[in-house]
Amino acid sequence: SLGSALDEIRRRDVFMHYPYHSFSNYIKVLREAALSRDVRSIKTTVYRLAKDSKVVKALICAAKHGKKVTVMVELMARFDEASNIGWSKKMQDAGIQVLFGVEGLKVHCKLTHIASTKGNVACISTGNFHEGNARTYTDTVLFTADKTIVRKSTGYSNSSTSHTKRSPSGS
Repeated sequence: SLGSALDEIRRRDVFMHYPYHSFSNYIKVLREAALSRDVRSIKTTVYRLAKDSKVVKALICAAKHGKKVTVMVELMARFDEASNIGWSKKMQDAGIQVLFGVEGLKVHCKLTHIASTKGNVACISTGNFHEGNARTYTDTVLFTADKTIVRKSTGYSNSSTSHTKRSPSGS
């Protein structure tokens, strides 16, 4: 569709099933949030990041456009540690607050919270917000502006960020 993805989510929940739906819909939401004058902040969790991550590129774009961006990165994602560390450094360099999980616990929650003056949005997924994996593995994502779900996602975001390690640079 040619309209605003965020406005569509505010009108109704959108449920996608990868790989049957395109992961580009999630990227579209992030890119729109990055450029929207109404969006104040984006918080997300990432477990695995693609080598050429469009997710991270959209988050960096958001930071460059004045959004407060916070990303919790799982450093112990088997086989993807080097990629996650490399992307973490690039995000820090772009002004993104990068957090690492609690020692001994893995970040398996796949959650994005977008705070906007027009109404907040949450994306809750079983997948890793990884465009490569989304073409292979079966996962689902719910895009919603439901106030109860968004409030709970905000609570999770705030709670989890208070129990994580800050990145070594202190960002």
